Amino acid sequence: MVSAAVILILVATPALAAVSHLTKINKTVSHQDLQHEKVSLVTLPIFLYKQDCWKKRPVAMTQLAAQVYKLQVPGAGMDPESDKAFGTVMKDGFYEVACVKDYMYSHGDAKGGNKHEYEIGSSSNVSIVHYSMMVPKEDQEAMTSKVCFEFCRTVPDMLFFGLTAGRECYCEPFFKPMAGDSTKCDAVCEGAPTTMCGGMAKSSVFEMHFCDDTAGDLSSAGEKAASFVAKCEDVAKGITADADSMQDSADADQKAFGSAGDPVASDLMQTAKVLAGELEKDIKAGMPIVMQLDDAGKKAEGLKGPFTSPAAMEEAEDTIKKVEGLLTDLEGRLEKVMNLHELARGAEYSEDEKGGPMLKETEGEPLKQYSPIMYFIDREFEEMPSTCGGDTLKKPILASDAQDCAAACDAEGIACAGFSYFELDGQKSKLCFMFSKFKSVQYYTECAGGKKSFLQKPLSFLQVPSQAVKANATLSKSDPGTAAPAGTMCYAKFASFTGTTLKPDPSGKCKLCLKTAEKAQRCFQ
Repeated sequence: MVSAAVILILVATPALAAVSHLTKINKTVSHQDLQHEKVSLVTLPIFLYKQDCWKKRPVAMTQLAAQVYKLQVPGAGMDPESDKAFGTVMKDGFYEVACVKDYMYSHGDAKGGNKHEYEIGSSSNVSIVHYSMMVPKEDQEAMTSKVCFEFCRTVPDMLFFGLTAGRECYCEPFFKPMAGDSTKCDAVCEGAPTTMCGGMAKSSVFEMHFCDDTAGDLSSAGEKAASFVAKCEDVAKGITADADSMQDSADADQKAFGSAGDPVASDLMQTAKVLAGELEKDIKAGMPIVMQLDDAGKKAEGLKGPFTSPAAMEEAEDTIKKVEGLLTDLEGRLEKVMNLHELARGAEYSEDEKGGPMLKETEGEPLKQYSPIMYFIDREFEEMPSTCGGDTLKKPILASDAQDCAAACDAEGIACAGFSYFELDGQKSKLCFMFSKFKSVQYYTECAGGKKSFLQKPLSFLQVPSQAVKANATLSKSDPGTAAPAGTMCYAKFASFTGTTLKPDPSGKCKLCLKTAEKAQRCFQ
């Protein structure tokens, strides 16, 4: 459930931070309800001083104040016998919530100048307390919101403080708007001329943040750390496995095509090895930080309250800050390596049933939209294994089959002209490289063996010509003792080249034509 008012603190102490205040008056709504309700998002400034929690702060009191307030609610906890009483800091921050004519200022003052108008004794039995009455004149400071906060934060049961007329400060357990005029809170603070301390008829009301939230903050920090560590470890495991597979496949392919005299294919494999190295490097660089986050999260979960001493509070706050800092660092690192992994797999991340990260699987048969590049050059060799070169697009892709490569190429739209798919016999992981423009092709005429087709099943005559290949066709008349690779092939997007030719054009007038098409009377495996 989402509560009526949600406050998110985005920046730590003691600097000015941003708070998102999602307001929905007098109504508790679910996430689904919020989608249909009008809500407002307001940015408010907040000042935090958590390092001061539970410390004793001296509060100078007038003799009259000590006698009048004694141990009653306003000023409770202070020593009335001392000229310098010490109040315990119970609030660690404040932020402005309203500019109103405050009923409590006029009718909630049991001991001050408006005591004759006090009206809430029978209903609430509480009172506001004035800074000017409690603190001797010689000890009073020029008024600012911080001065008022430092006074009110030591007073038990006070949740708000108000500023009015540019110089008056009072603490209150709650505030209550009442009918007023159209004036604004535009009275300049005596101690900070660039800020406002209420108006002549209205009060700037500030809410104070409780120190007691530290235990909850620690618990939340521990939970966030544990969840993120699990996510990082899951992603790292998958990326490491893929990086190893890409490295192994690229190494085997590079040796095979290097021996076959195919420098273009060999160079492509080098780029895949580089990408595998980048993935591995990013994972290795991030894992020590993941371990630090795991340790900090466990420490946060192990710290127990009450945090009634400055030392305990400092340790808790340092732990929370460390968790938040490590989370920020790791979120950036994780996003970077996941983006690179998406390129390396030609697929985007999504969530599994448990909300964990997973790569989307290829749906359908996108390969039906592609034809072997030799279909557009010389159909006699269209079924021969081929490799191609040109202007590569994005990163090398680790694929389970050619369908994955086709899906990745489809996702790039017209920017992708096709791809070169590599699959050696017995290879679990395959590689492919997308191209924005083809420049060369090398096709192997001696790789046929037995009665083996590159396509896995017969295709309908309604499909494009290159795919109407009989399932058990003999691919060539070469030595049957040479095994044919399972499916190494350069594919071109049929819709982009239908009705055209890619044959090399010596004149250079054909913009789509290849520069070279080399016939290799050998096999690479």
